[in-house]
Amino acid sequence: MTQAFHRSKFPTAEAASPIVLRDGAQIQTWVHDGFGTPLVFLHGLGCSISHWKHQLIHAQESQRLTLHLDYRGHGASTLGDAPRPLTITTLSHDLREVLDQLSIESAVILGQSMGGTVALQFAHDHPNRCAGLVLQGAAGRNPYATMSIGDSGRAALKMMIGLNKVAPKWVHLMNKAAGKAPLFAREMIRRNRFNPALAKNEDIEDYLQHFFATDPNIFYELADDLHDFDVSTLEHLINVPALILAGALDKMVHLDECKWLAKRLPLAELEIIAHGSHCPQIDDPAYVNQRIDRFFETYHF
Repeated sequence: MTQAFHRSKFPTAEAASPIVLRDGAQIQTWVHDGFGTPLVFLHGLGCSISHWKHQLIHAQESQRLTLHLDYRGHGASTLGDAPRPLTITTLSHDLREVLDQLSIESAVILGQSMGGTVALQFAHDHPNRCAGLVLQGAAGRNPYATMSIGDSGRAALKMMIGLNKVAPKWVHLMNKAAGKAPLFAREMIRRNRFNPALAKNEDIEDYLQHFFATDPNIFYELADDLHDFDVSTLEHLINVPALILAGALDKMVHLDECKWLAKRLPLAELEIIAHGSHCPQIDDPAYVNQRIDRFFETYHF
């Protein structure tokens, strides 16, 4: 499973350049030199790759080959001419095209939240391209039923998804208004997605900036598609080594959902992080780094 890539062939983070897909989307991609099976970082909905910064720094220090990217319509990547609404399958195919252009045959895919769903879809769609999975705060099915947002929160989310289909301009205006009066929204995100006692304010603020900068139409299109995803209904089993990192304090994807997912992946191991939230990679970077290292060592990636 060992591969070695060299600076002459791949762009470094300092010289990052976009990968242009067939439909014209420019996917901002960074590759860091290293050895072993490539580790691909996928971020959550409305986020950017900067939310993995502590893990990326650790991987570089460990001389591990890493690839990280922003999805189309997120961060530094453009939207392109993909059919709308955007779907998880679209993002899975985008990842395959990026790997093709970089001549990466197989990789371990690490995904947080929606990134975990994209990783699962990719492992199903392209089983020969996925050597393993690391899934953090990832739901294997509709995540909204168990989110700690209450019935009113679920009703509001359903309303926004529906409104986005018929009046996307209104959704833009509402998002813009929320961005101008962000105190309540920011505090809600801070408490629902992090362990405020552990996560650094600068990391939370970076997360929030990217969240509010995401096109709300894209956000609700993908949120709608997440509702319909169910790993148990996929055509075939995902039969690769998988590490599931579950925060016991996660209010977005409850621990029971991670346990449910672990039972549906034959080679999965579940790591429960007692003090972890939806974003344990930000709450306790060292813990997450060590656990990923152990996973790689176990399977000789």
